[in-house]
Amino acid sequence: MFQDCTSCANHFTTDCCENSHRLVSKLTLADMNILLFRCEAEEQEDGGGCYSIPGWESLKYAGLQGLMSVFADIRPSNDLGHPLCANLREGDWLIDFVSNRLIHRDGPLAQVGHWFGAMFDYLRHFPRYLIPCYFDAILVSAYTTALDATFKLMSSFVEKGSTFVHHLALGSVQMCGVGRFPALPPISAKVQGVPYRISPITGEKEQCCVSLAAGLPHFSAGIFRCWGRDTFIALRGLMLITGRHSEARNIILAFAGTLRHGLIPNLLGEGHSARYNCRDAVWWWLQCIQDFTNLVPEGHEILRCSVTRMYPTDDCEPCKPGEVEQPLCDVIQEALQRHLEGISFRERNAGPKIDMNMRDEGFNVVAKVDSATGFVTGGNRFNCGTWMDKMGESDRARNKGMPATPRDGAAVEIVGLSKSVVRWLVELQAKGLFPYDGVKVHRDGTEVFIPYSEWNQQLQQSFETEFWVSEDPHDPNEKHPDLVHKKGIYKDSYGASSPWCDYQLRPNFTIAMVVAPELFTLGRAWKALGIAEKKLLGLLGMKTLDPDDMVYCGVYDNALDNDNYNLAKGFNYHQGPEWLWPVGYFLRAKLFFAKKLGEETYSKTVTLVKNVLSRHYTHLERSPWKGLPELTNEQGQHCPFSCETQAWSLATVLEVLYDL
Repeated sequence: MFQDCTSCANHFTTDCCENSHRLVSKLTLADMNILLFRCEAEEQEDGGGCYSIPGWESLKYAGLQGLMSVFADIRPSNDLGHPLCANLREGDWLIDFVSNRLIHRDGPLAQVGHWFGAMFDYLRHFPRYLIPCYFDAILVSAYTTALDATFKLMSSFVEKGSTFVHHLALGSVQMCGVGRFPALPPISAKVQGVPYRISPITGEKEQCCVSLAAGLPHFSAGIFRCWGRDTFIALRGLMLITGRHSEARNIILAFAGTLRHGLIPNLLGEGHSARYNCRDAVWWWLQCIQDFTNLVPEGHEILRCSVTRMYPTDDCEPCKPGEVEQPLCDVIQEALQRHLEGISFRERNAGPKIDMNMRDEGFNVVAKVDSATGFVTGGNRFNCGTWMDKMGESDRARNKGMPATPRDGAAVEIVGLSKSVVRWLVELQAKGLFPYDGVKVHRDGTEVFIPYSEWNQQLQQSFETEFWVSEDPHDPNEKHPDLVHKKGIYKDSYGASSPWCDYQLRPNFTIAMVVAPELFTLGRAWKALGIAEKKLLGLLGMKTLDPDDMVYCGVYDNALDNDNYNLAKGFNYHQGPEWLWPVGYFLRAKLFFAKKLGEETYSKTVTLVKNVLSRHYTHLERSPWKGLPELTNEQGQHCPFSCETQAWSLATVLEVLYDL
């Protein structure tokens, strides 16, 4: 029936296409988020929900993509017996849902809703058995029009890109939206181009900046939508490469306003409920500012943008917007100053109120720069300061309050990110674009000036000496030869409280390779990448731990509670399951160093990269979420506890295509 009706359906929608193009062209990318996507939690925040088909299931999205994903399964087999088709034949509930959820909004979206309403008024006069076909035709017309308009609002890389690039770039629309409640803290009123609206709650004027969800459906709304680390790992791919520069600037400045203790929060919580329990988010934030200055025309202007500080001192109550303001360059300087002085504090409200699993010692946060190496170091064995942040939850297995991967000491990606940032600041200062060439700190009662150029050089000299695991059993730099079980790799950390953790093979060193390739000797880098490819590269992602490690387990089951210390309550979250976002850094590192090894090696590497990416393309094509998951179990098997689509997964794969 779908095939028989295609030509009639096309004729039916032709007269209205011109009008739909005109209406859709008025939409912003934030509007497209509502038109095309919005999962259940996002819709519930607005008082609605996704359409639920009785006797079947709810659609993945309230927007058009939710329906398009289902029709994509119906069309090939002409499955008119599908519950969705039956629902359309039985009544107008779904038809009304599509138009009404838009009509109830303001501006151009309401106009698109009225367009749907007008089209559906025609549809109601058709015999009921024909409704599914013609409804699908209307949706296809509107959907393709919306996609065309979406890509025209993005960068030329996206607009002129392949179908694969388009699929990934839609992740920007999927993840970036404006909810009923502001997810970001206020930006300075001095910043130009910040969007405002009349609050649907208070009736007062308020900012309505786009925020970036970490993943759908679990991290999409409310307090769990915005995470510092996730936001700034994903921001380059989903916002800078796609051309969403002003929105990316707003996110950078909003987070800047929450700097406290020299750190960017892990969980943002609009700033008021922020948790400063991670050591890496501030470095990802700084890396994103660097990326902004490099990718955006006149991007260095962001350094002079005014930041309204929520916490100008560590112990103050939240300040009102505009009460304390300073340029972004000063906030950057404060972050580095605090690290060189040394950061040590106890989380506010420490205890079960903010973390029901953490032990008391875990609430003590430490981060500092090791004067001997220049490495940013910190943490302790009872907390998790990096993205590998699984806290034990099982009383039965006795792992409650014990991090599976504390990664205390100097985590390799933080060392790489800090090197990238310090090198960038040296370059900026030389061009007259950054007002500081170092920091003054107090050590042993004396004020000492530390130039950034000196810190930069110290990191350069220290890195391979301390992080390279030599194949020479008599290497004088190797302090723990008895702990070496893989040679020719880079350590995952340096100075961990459990020294054997330093020597675990994980994919984190590839992040340092991308952001600070100057740290790595070509031959050693290529050797380590080869071992990572052999041992860690999975179907879609990277194994988070060497399969030869005694605690490796590639299946994540957060519901399992047994006596196994290493598995109970998903303790192995980062001990083997294959996470997608690190694969982007692995492939980008592979491409970078392959190019240095000559045309033949580079050509072979490009083939490898394309073969790996083809699997991501296939997944995107087939996924009803039109996304890439947070992680998979071993050998690429579906993990039911994973987000079905994750911001940083989409972002880092898109970055690989950008490099190609």
